[in-house]
Amino acid sequence: MPLYTTMKIAVPIWEDRISPVFDTAARLLIVEIDSGIEVSRSIVSIDEPFLPRRAARLVEIGVDTLICGAVSRPLYALIMAERVQLIPFLSGNVEEVLQAFLSGDFTETRFSMPGCCRGRRRGKGPGRGGRWKNQSF
Repeated sequence: MPLYTTMKIAVPIWEDRISPVFDTAARLLIVEIDSGIEVSRSIVSIDEPFLPRRAARLVEIGVDTLICGAVSRPLYALIMAERVQLIPFLSGNVEEVLQAFLSGDFTETRFSMPGCCRGRRRGKGPGRGGRWKNQSF
């Protein structure tokens, strides 16, 4: 019997691009994937300035993976505590980033935010040159 997987991917959006800062993003594109195929998409408001509530909202929506631009250290920690996979510090056209994610093509640096986090590992926070360079977690 084949293994079927479903997941919900959230991407904060600003026009047709990834919103530059998740902490202040007002809208999320929610894409539901079933067995590698997109089955639905919707836009959800997350205009919530209180960071713990913003992280909890991801769980309420059922988000498995958050693909975003910059994220503050406190919100990063809250999202990780909610066990949402976090792929931060990306920029670019939403459709191109989604396509790269679904095809597993995140090895290219073309989606990394300029001047931020080159050489880092996904989901582990910024690497060399990142905003949190000399801070411990």
